[in-house]
Order: sequence, then C-alpha cells, then structure tokens
Amino acid sequence: MGLGDKIAKAVDLLKAKAIGDFEVFGSSTDTIRAESKDCSPGFLNRSNESGISIRIINDGAIGFAYGPDACESLIDAAITSARYQFKDAHNHIPPYFDTYTGMDLFDHKVSGLSADDCISQAIFLEKTARAADSRVKQVRKASFSRSIASTRIVNSHGIDLSWKTTFVSASLMVMVKDADDARSGHEFDLGHCFADIDIEAIGAGAVKNATNMLFARKINTTKIPVVFDNTTTAQMLDFISDAFIGENVVKGKSYLHDKKGQTCFSSTITLADNPLDGRSVSACPYDGEGCPSKNTVLVKDGTVYAFLYDSYWGQVSNEGSTGNSVRNSYRSVPSLGVRHICMDPGREDIMQKMRGLKHILKITDIMGMHTANPVTGEFSVGINGLFLEGNEVLYPVREAALSGNIYEMFSRVGAVGNDVREFGHVLCPSVLIEEMDISSQ
Repeated sequence: MGLGDKIAKAVDLLKAKAIGDFEVFGSSTDTIRAESKDCSPGFLNRSNESGISIRIINDGAIGFAYGPDACESLIDAAITSARYQFKDAHNHIPPYFDTYTGMDLFDHKVSGLSADDCISQAIFLEKTARAADSRVKQVRKASFSRSIASTRIVNSHGIDLSWKTTFVSASLMVMVKDADDARSGHEFDLGHCFADIDIEAIGAGAVKNATNMLFARKINTTKIPVVFDNTTTAQMLDFISDAFIGENVVKGKSYLHDKKGQTCFSSTITLADNPLDGRSVSACPYDGEGCPSKNTVLVKDGTVYAFLYDSYWGQVSNEGSTGNSVRNSYRSVPSLGVRHICMDPGREDIMQKMRGLKHILKITDIMGMHTANPVTGEFSVGINGLFLEGNEVLYPVREAALSGNIYEMFSRVGAVGNDVREFGHVLCPSVLIEEMDISSQ
C-alpha cells in the first residue's frame, strides 16, 4: 500500500469513529549509502521505510500513535493515548493556510542513481583523495549516499499537503603522515541535486585540511585577532540558535528572553531562520504540522527582532506560528525547533580586512562546544587553527583554549566574510573578532 493509500485509509477510519479533531502524517524514505575501502566496494546499505502517525485531540488532550500501516488498532492506540495525557487549552490542530510557497527540489538524476552508481562515486572519492598527495596513508569512510523522501499531512481542518525531494551527500576522512607526524582531515558536501556535489573538491579538501595541520605547535597565552572559519562559525550559530526557540523564551531559559528590540549582537550580524532556502537539508514549503514555512528574521543589524514558534507555543505566547514545527519521521511527535539558521554574508572578502592585521589566529576546529551553558552563554573550549601573518600561514596551532561568553563575543564581531557555506541546517560565512584571549592548554 502506498503512502497516499495509507493516509486515505486512516482518514476514513478516523471519520468512522467520529473523531473531529485529527491529523495524519505520513513519510517515506528510500536511501542508498555506499562506502569505499582500499578503492573497492567496502559497505552498502539500502533502506526503504514508510509509515504514518495519528494525532487526535480528545477533550483538550492530545493522543499520538504511529505504525507502518493504517488500521483500527492504530486509531484506538491514539484514542487511548489521549486518555492519559494532560488537558491543555492551547492544544489544537492547525487550520489550513493559503500562503504556501511553491518549491521544487527533486532531481531525477539523483533519484535514478543505483547502488552501483553510489559505489562508483564512493570509490572515485577515495581515489581522488589518494591522488591529491603522496602523504595520504589512510582513507576512512569515503562515503556517498542518495535519498528520496516524501511526506504528506492531512488534517480535519482542511490541510492536505505533500512534498517530495531528493538529497545527495558525500564525505570522507583521511590521515596523512610526514616524518613522525600524522594528522587527519575531514570534508563533505551535500545538496538536493547531483550537480551540487563536487567529488574532486571533497577529496582534495580533506587532504588539505589534514596537511595544513602537520607539525602543529602549541602557542603561548596571548591576546590576538581571531577569525572563525565558516565551519566553526556554524558550530557556534548552531549552539546559540536555541536562544531563539519560543519555548525557551516563554520559560525564561533563553539568554535573549527579555531582549527583543535590543542590540545584543554586532551591527555586522543579520540572522534568519529560512527553511525556504533550497540549500537547506530540510527545505520544505510547510513545517512538521502543516503550517507555512517562513523566512523569519531573528537579528537585523545586531538587533533582536523575533523568536521562533510552532502552533502550540505561538498560541501560548500570542505570537502565532513561524512555521517551526519539526519532526524527524512519522515516529516522532512534532516539536518546536530551529529549521535553517542563516547568517547574511559581508559585502567584501574578509581576507581584505585581515591584510591590515599583523598576526591572526584562524580557528578551524572547536572541541567541546556542547559543554557550553545554553542559558548564560559561558563556554570554555579547545581549539586548533592556523597562525597567520596577514593572509600568510606561519604555522598550524594545536591544543589552545578559548573561553568567555558567546553572546558577548558575537557583540564584538568586526567583520563578516562572504565565504558562505551550507552545513545542512546552518548557512554562514567566516567572522572576524578583532581581539580575543587565547590560552595555552
């Protein structure tokens, strides 16, 4: 039975039981993942999964159940679930909207990739890395994958939405060795279309990331201008994104909960949550419960403008939904979350700004960001990077430490680069902070 048939059957069963407030969500995925080992097929996995979930509201309480097929027992499970949940006047099934944005992120070239095609791409990726430098001694997890994903939401208030997309990704890790020093490097690429992936650039990039760190040194404690590359900037943005979650704001668990309208970031920074950007892994015209996706500006020129809500927390806060309900599959209850944090690029190459600085530390790796305090923003992390004079690398740096307050740090950003890169759920460039304390571990 196809996804559409499962949903239609579930709707008929719900109506037969006179349930007037319901939602049926269905999803299906077809994924092939291949890995190369020693330039030969090393691993292959293909998974196909399809299922539906039911949400109902019964006397103010939400019931939830999921399964691979529609049947009476699934409906009964949702009804039983509602009996044991708390009643809440804010519980509701969203109404139909007429403001959905048209999007097309389905690539027939990706959907047509066979298992053999994926294996060939993974082998090509490993070969590219090995050919890039004679110091490459090991290639780990040279992988290539493609997915086809479909979702559909039907509810009792007129929503009937469907979406089908493709996704492709490739990544690998290499180990290089020169004399007695060995370093590893990682690189990846992703997108909805086959043309988004540059296999040769991924292989060469991983090798460069590894060789750049050969013979890395420790440095003395110092105060110095710091550039966070787009990878480490993405890690920090991913961390602070929780501060824009409406539930955290309502509960006072966000650093920004009382700062709407205040300038809390550098004037160089503009942030948005934009799941309508086709570069995002989860790009879709609607959210996990069928509300329209929106480009929500969170910070404009350093000033906090807005927060993010699903339909429940939008009603609690009297703000309305921003289209930020997320669900990973039919097995999960929709919940409030960030969908695609985007930082606007600067107007000029950050390298131009760096030329006027004598010494700079370019941070390329952060370790321990998950240990930071999500409410206060206090953090202490390990870092690796490159010590620069202007734009010239003098030597790589390892095992340094950086601590402080991440929000205060973002208030002192002196320049934002134009080297924007997509990381799946974060889109951002590099940032420059003109002075930071770096400690030797």
